[in-house]
Amino acid sequence: MIGKTKSYPTCGHTVLALLILALPPLFLGCLPESKGDEELRREVKELKAETAALRDKLTRLEAEQRAFQALLKPGAGLPAMPETPPGAAPTSPEPLSVSRLIAQKEQFIGNRVTVKGPVGPVLVHHKSLMLKAPEGLVEVFFGSLPDPKLVVRLTSITIEHPITVTGVVSLSQRGGAKLQIAAEAVDF
Repeated sequence: MIGKTKSYPTCGHTVLALLILALPPLFLGCLPESKGDEELRREVKELKAETAALRDKLTRLEAEQRAFQALLKPGAGLPAMPETPPGAAPTSPEPLSVSRLIAQKEQFIGNRVTVKGPVGPVLVHHKSLMLKAPEGLVEVFFGSLPDPKLVVRLTSITIEHPITVTGVVSLSQRGGAKLQIAAEAVDF
């Protein structure tokens, strides 16, 4: 063992080893960001812009809601609403007949009318009844009347005499009656 000598690292070797170990973290910090990070940043920025736009819309809607609520308060100075819209067929003080309503339906669609006529079938599950005439039927929906007792009376008794209905006329979406009236008042 005389010919072999042990070699110990010199100061230069130690510095080189430390330099090799220290360089990778430095290079990792200098690498460009991945495309996934850029996309995430872009999406976050877009979401922030959308959130700001939604906040603006919400603020405007809340202001409009406060304005409507102020108008709905009693004594807010609202002008009196006409019975029918301008240019529409006026309602007469005398109720229309079911026959006239059916014959002149184009004139009355979308308008508030008062109609008097005999009662046909009452459809309890639909909360509606039919006003009948030789020309056909008019379906009257009474389920949204403000008086629940009146709704119960209409579904539980037999009505043998003509009734008067006030409401808005529309075209029927299903078979049977050609016209519908959303009842606001029913007198019998």
